[in-house]
Amino acid sequence: MRKLFFLMLLAILLGVALAGGGYLLLRHQTPTWGSAKILTLTLDAPLEEQALEPTLPFFGGEQPASVALLYRGFLAARTDPTVIGVALHIHDASFGLAKAQELRRQISELDRAGKPVRCYLETAGEGGNGTLEYYLASACSSIALAPAGEINLLGLYADSPFLRGGLDKLRIEPSFLTAGEFKSAGEIFTEVRHSPKAKVALDALLDSFYGQIVDGIASAREQDAATVREWIAAAPLSAAAALEKGLVDELSYPDEFRAGLEKPADGGDGTVELADFLDYARRGSGNLPGGKRVAVLFAQGAIVRGGGGSDPFASEMLLGSADMAAELHDLAEDDSVVAVVLRIDSPGGSALASDLILREVELLRESKPVVVSMSDVAASGGYYIAARATRIVAEPATITGSIGVVTGKLATGRFQEELLGITHDPLQRGANADLYSALKPFDERQTALMRNRMDDIYGRFLDHVAAGRKLDRAAVEAVAGGRVWAGNDALAVGLVDELGGLDRAVALAREEAGIPTADKLPLVYLPKAPTLLDLISRESGSGLEAGLLGLVSDRLEARLEARLRARYGALVGLGRPRLELELDAGWQALTRGL
Repeated sequence: MRKLFFLMLLAILLGVALAGGGYLLLRHQTPTWGSAKILTLTLDAPLEEQALEPTLPFFGGEQPASVALLYRGFLAARTDPTVIGVALHIHDASFGLAKAQELRRQISELDRAGKPVRCYLETAGEGGNGTLEYYLASACSSIALAPAGEINLLGLYADSPFLRGGLDKLRIEPSFLTAGEFKSAGEIFTEVRHSPKAKVALDALLDSFYGQIVDGIASAREQDAATVREWIAAAPLSAAAALEKGLVDELSYPDEFRAGLEKPADGGDGTVELADFLDYARRGSGNLPGGKRVAVLFAQGAIVRGGGGSDPFASEMLLGSADMAAELHDLAEDDSVVAVVLRIDSPGGSALASDLILREVELLRESKPVVVSMSDVAASGGYYIAARATRIVAEPATITGSIGVVTGKLATGRFQEELLGITHDPLQRGANADLYSALKPFDERQTALMRNRMDDIYGRFLDHVAAGRKLDRAAVEAVAGGRVWAGNDALAVGLVDELGGLDRAVALAREEAGIPTADKLPLVYLPKAPTLLDLISRESGSGLEAGLLGLVSDRLEARLEARLRARYGALVGLGRPRLELELDAGWQALTRGL
C-alpha cells in the first residue's frame, strides 16, 4: 500500500512537472543566443560553491547561482563574440570576502576582454553594513546608485557571543580541551571574552581584511588609500554625497539604468538584447563525456563521517567523508581526467573524517596533480585535507590554517537535577564507560586520557602539514597552535603557494600535468547534482518520501525568504550572516575534532 501511494505521488508530481515546464516555456521568451547581448545578473541570495540539489521546475526551481555556475558563465562570456557586456545588480552579498575577490577577478577579466560590467545598486547596506556590497561593486566598469539609496561603507565589525555567563546561571558545566594555544573554538562556552591569543588572531584578520578592502576599492576607483579611509569614516553616505565624492558614477532608477543598457554603444537606432546570465551559464554547462579534461571538485561544508549534503535544521552544508572519498577515488581511476582542482570551502569538523579524505587526496596525487583552490574558509580540517596537495592557491582573504584540535562537551547534570528536578542513577561497567556522558564534566583522570588522544591527533596534523609543505616540524609548529591566517599572511608563512582564484588553480593544474597552454581542455565540475531520477531511484520508499518532502520544504522556504527580503529588506534577519559576523568562522568550527 505504501509503495502504491508513492507511485501515485510520483505520477502526480511528474504530471505537475510537465505542466509547470510548459508554463515556464510559455512565460519566458527564449533569448536569441546568436545576437549581440548584455547578460544581466542579480546577486540577492546566499552563494554556495556549488548547487547540489535536484531542480524541480514546477516549484520555480532551476539550478541556482553558485560559484561553479558563475565561473562557467564568466569563462564563456570572455570569448563569446555575441556577449558585449554584463549588467550586475547587487542586492545582497551573502558570502565572504574571499568569494567577493573571486567575483571581482572575474569582473576584471571580462572588462579586460572588452566587455564592460556595469553595476546597479539600489543601496549598499540599507539599515546594515554595505561594505562587502560596495567592495564587490567597485570592481565594475561603472556604478549606478538609486537616487534614494545610500552607501554604508562602514568598515568591519566582528562580534562573538560568549555563553559562559548564561551556562553558569543554568548550572551547565563546559568541559573543553584544546591542542594549540590559539585554538579558541571552545572559548564561546568557557570564557566571557576573547582570550589574549584569540584577540591577537582576530585583530590580525581584521587588519588584513580591512587593508585588502581599502586597497581594492582605491585601485578600482583610482583613488589613494587615504581617500577611501575618509569615505569609510564619513559613511553612511547619501546618494548625492556618494556621487559628489566619486564613489558612484551616476544616480538612476532601475528603469533608467535598463534603458541605458539597451542603447547601442555606437549611438545607433537599434537596441541591445538583454539575456539572463544564469540561463546563459546553464547552456552547455553539463559535464561532457569523453576526451581529456581537468576536473574541478568542490568540497564545501563542515566535515563529517559518512554522507554529505545539507542540514535542513542548521542551514549548514556538510562535507561527508564517504561521498568525497568516492569522488576522489573515481577521479584517480578516470584516465580522461589529467589533473584535479580541489576547491575547498570548509571550516573543518571531524578529525577522523578529515583524515579519511586526506588519504584519498594522497592516493589521487600519485596518479595526477591535485591543486587546491581555497574559497572563503579552508581552516582546521579544511586545511588538513589540503595539506598534501601538489599546490595550494588561496585568495588574499581566505581564512586558513587553524592547525590544532578542540574537543569537549557541555555537562548538564546539575542543570537537570538542581533546576528541573530530574535525577539520574547511572550504572556502568568499565572505568571509562562514562567518558562521553553529558551528565558531568571530565574528571582529572579523564582529562588526562583526552589530552593524550588530542596530542596524538595534533601530532598527525603537524606531520601531514610538514610532509605536504616540505617543512620541518618545528617550522610548522611555529605557525600552527590553532592560529588562523588570512590567505596573504598564510603565503608569507608557507602554508600556501600562491594567491589567486579558480583561474590560477586551473592554470597550475594544467601546468603540473604538462598540458601546453595552446591545448584547450574542457573543465568537468564535480560532484554532479542529483537528478530527480536519482531521487526517485533511492532504495526505500521512506528515502523517496524524505527526499521529496525535504526538497519541497526547501523550495517553499527559499521562496518565502525571497518574498520577505523583497518586502522588508535588511529588517528581516534571514539567510547567512553578513561578513562582519563570519570573520570568526575559522575558529568557530564547532567542537567535532579539528
